[in-house]
Amino acid sequence: MTAFVLAAVLILHGVIHAAGFAKAYRLAELPQLASPIARPTGVIWLLAAVGFVATAALLVAGARVWAVVGIVAVFVSQALIASDFRDARLGTIVNAALLVIIALALADLRPSSLRSRYRNDARSLGAAAAAVAPSPVTEADLGRLPPLVQTYLRRAGVVGRPHVHRLRAVFKGRFRRSPDAPWMPMSAEQRNFLQPGPARLFFMKAAQWGVPFVAYHRYAGSEATMQVRVAGVLEVVDASGPVMTQSETVTLLNDMCVLAPAMLVDAPVTWKTIGDHQVEASYANAGHTVSAILTFDANGDLAGFVSGDRYQSDGKTERRLPWSTPVADYRDFGPARLAARGEARWREGEPAVEWTYGDFVLQRIAYNE
Repeated sequence: MTAFVLAAVLILHGVIHAAGFAKAYRLAELPQLASPIARPTGVIWLLAAVGFVATAALLVAGARVWAVVGIVAVFVSQALIASDFRDARLGTIVNAALLVIIALALADLRPSSLRSRYRNDARSLGAAAAAVAPSPVTEADLGRLPPLVQTYLRRAGVVGRPHVHRLRAVFKGRFRRSPDAPWMPMSAEQRNFLQPGPARLFFMKAAQWGVPFVAYHRYAGSEATMQVRVAGVLEVVDASGPVMTQSETVTLLNDMCVLAPAMLVDAPVTWKTIGDHQVEASYANAGHTVSAILTFDANGDLAGFVSGDRYQSDGKTERRLPWSTPVADYRDFGPARLAARGEARWREGEPAVEWTYGDFVLQRIAYNE
């Protein structure tokens, strides 16, 4: 259930509760409410109505406390329904459904929830990164880069703007686990840090057949981990180790190339030109060295990224497969010109077939914040 659909249900539920107030103060003829309602009780019906509407407003605004307000409104509502069960009993069904949804949202507020861990990690790494005061990128800074990469960075609007040491990006899109699996709608938030040390935090929400799940990829220091929980509570994947760290090192290189080209000015990437439109990038961190082939179009924009150093993993099994991220639809995101759309693909099978498992649309991005 999307936030707007849930908000609409909450508002409607609140409006129905307001009828109890109208009945108590004789503001409207409501023959469906046969039992009399005392004026003090009518005020409580109004407070429940306000509580549901406030919950909807907080939900749409993205305030995490919406669930706290919502759980109070549900309990007040159910107490009122119990006192007049004959006329209001159908409200119990709505309250029961809301209670399940709100309980899951409250679980998300726990310090041990994946969202809380993501936010705490972002806050901690962000505080350390804030001590770095970036200076503007100059043409001289591009001198060590291959001509193809220099052109790409100029088109991205890097020159004359501050060196990028951290980013925050928000995505929407879809995701699937196999070539014949159904697509799942998803949304994700990501934080990357180049200073004081490379780090990548990726938090994703998705749902399949109405069942929500969350995933958190964390790469900081010398270790990468991946956790997936159904409904934010039941852990189904908890992966770590050298293979995961190597895979996330590839992803970190990909993020620099696609989301924050300015990071390539300062990152310890080595380059080799291998054609009129291709370069090879190699990047080392946490004991892992990975490489990728970058392909640029005729205009100089990055069109594709292919690496053979990433592993396909479900948390239990791992397979090293060619991984690619074609990108397109360049547009301005504030000071940066970036690809707005991208895919994540695996190439596997015999004969080899390439299939897309992730389809991402960049919503917004900010640097050094």
